[in-house]
Amino acid sequence: MSLNEMKRNCQKRITGRILTAFLIFAASTMGGQGQSEMDAGSNALKEGDYKAAETFYRGLLAQSPNSPETLSNLGVALQMQGKSSEAIYSFEQALKKKQIPRTYALLAEENCKTRNLDRATPMLERIKHEYSQDPMIVALVAPCYLEIDDPLGSVRAYQELVPYRAFPPDLALMQLAKSYRKAGQMFFGLLSRAPNNALYISTISEARDRGSPDARGAFEAAERSSAYFQPNLDFPSAVAEWRAHPHDTALLYLLTVLSNEQSMRQVELCADKYPNSPYLVQLKAEVLADQNHDDEAVAQYESLMQTHPELPGLLFELGMLFRKEKEWGKALDAFRRQLARNPDDEPTAARIGEALFQLGRWRELSDFLSKRIEAPNPPLWAMLDAADTSQILDKPEQAIAILATAEQSYPSDKVIHYRLSRLYRLTGNASRAEQELSLFRTLSDK
Repeated sequence: MSLNEMKRNCQKRITGRILTAFLIFAASTMGGQGQSEMDAGSNALKEGDYKAAETFYRGLLAQSPNSPETLSNLGVALQMQGKSSEAIYSFEQALKKKQIPRTYALLAEENCKTRNLDRATPMLERIKHEYSQDPMIVALVAPCYLEIDDPLGSVRAYQELVPYRAFPPDLALMQLAKSYRKAGQMFFGLLSRAPNNALYISTISEARDRGSPDARGAFEAAERSSAYFQPNLDFPSAVAEWRAHPHDTALLYLLTVLSNEQSMRQVELCADKYPNSPYLVQLKAEVLADQNHDDEAVAQYESLMQTHPELPGLLFELGMLFRKEKEWGKALDAFRRQLARNPDDEPTAARIGEALFQLGRWRELSDFLSKRIEAPNPPLWAMLDAADTSQILDKPEQAIAILATAEQSYPSDKVIHYRLSRLYRLTGNASRAEQELSLFRTLSDK
């Protein structure tokens, strides 16, 4: 694939999860099949015919069931359709046969996207330390660091992607701005709980209230109060100093200021170089939402949907905004509109389930989940939600049957064992209840 093709594909599909075109490139370089066969599969991916790519790779697996490359490519085709659980299974099977770093990154990204953060977090840490020299791997997992509340990891990732020619530069700048902004929020939170912080808090607050970018008014006082504070430190040096002295209040003040300055700097760079960037507008909408200007944020998202319909995650983000405000009916409508565009997208389906649950529409929720738990490799979230719904509808035996099926696919998930224990006790099966409780305790102690 040419660089221009990669950029065009990337611009078409990148939004909250960043990187579909790179998945295609990864698929086309893994090897393992004849060149003509590989070209046929990767061509289907390039053309966006992911169902055809899935069919193609399933056919190859019938001939070579132990091929890690084919399993990886199948996982890409599934992932591009939003079939997260099936993609995860395919990536896991590939990695059992061969350690392919980019497949590992794809699995980490998918675990992150499906909010399986207990699995994603250690994988992301490993990638940060072992695979950070591969920009494609960094690009695959970069959005995940904010999901696991690691804004410094996110800053590091997007700093590496800004000069990466295959990554949209305006997107890299805006994601870097967002990462610095989240870092500033983290450091300000730490500063708010630190001793002797009054002068620093008031200085930052006054600059914010005046709309001034200069929050350095207390630098002289900070330099007098701390042996580690140096006003000319850049961001990486200040982070290194803070790691060595994490309780130093003046360093927390410095890092809060530097984070916010760097965030504004990236926005200014993007506005100067790419004034028509949709990602610039998207960040403004997120800032408005964070500042509780919800009507303005909604207007920004709706405008973006008109001007940049190629950004497919906007409806999802609009739904998440309504979710934050607990406007569950509006959230449900946005998520349903998003799912209509991509019927197999599991994260959107999970949010629909949540909205129906919050609205108390139990039978509708039960019908919505039934087809998902009957699919091959049903997602864990759907099985847990279906069991909860069955219990609410006074069908405990049905809830037990659903969780017992889930237990076979996810034997190490302690939540399943805990819920089964309670259901068995509710239905009078004390011995099974104790057995499941014992499994829960064993897994909790690990």
